[in-house]
Amino acid sequence: MRKTILGLALSLAFGGAALASDYIVVNSTDPSIKRGQAYDAGTKVPLGAGQSVTLMRASGEITTLRGAAAGVTVPGAKLASADTARFETLRALVQPPPEGRTFGARRGGICPAVEALVTLDDIVQVAETSGCKTVARAALEAYLAKTGAPPQTN
Repeated sequence: MRKTILGLALSLAFGGAALASDYIVVNSTDPSIKRGQAYDAGTKVPLGAGQSVTLMRASGEITTLRGAAAGVTVPGAKLASADTARFETLRALVQPPPEGRTFGARRGGICPAVEALVTLDDIVQVAETSGCKTVARAALEAYLAKTGAPPQTN
């Protein structure tokens, strides 16, 4: 019982420390802005004229910003109730997969077909619970293509 109370107290104490940002970079023509990078609404991004960046919220909302000489400001209001776990799962799926061996990866398990994962909720659930991250990544790419987000360039 004491361990449970201690664990609950620690999670409450540190739970707010890892707040999710509002947007994840899903594509950028600017090499200094990497896929998977996170931004809060209202942040000034040094995106030059002729460059573009496509951002996604954890809700699935896609926004493309076009660069300007003075950079651009990420639109929208800061989300008060951002789902940190969902945001971080999507961010991990957007970032390039780790190179080399990944211990603990699912081998020989049954993963759903990419085509069966049509909603962001489905994609996140498969990534978080079944260990089928490769399938979830492919499904997220298909989801982004379907929403009109430009294909990955960096």
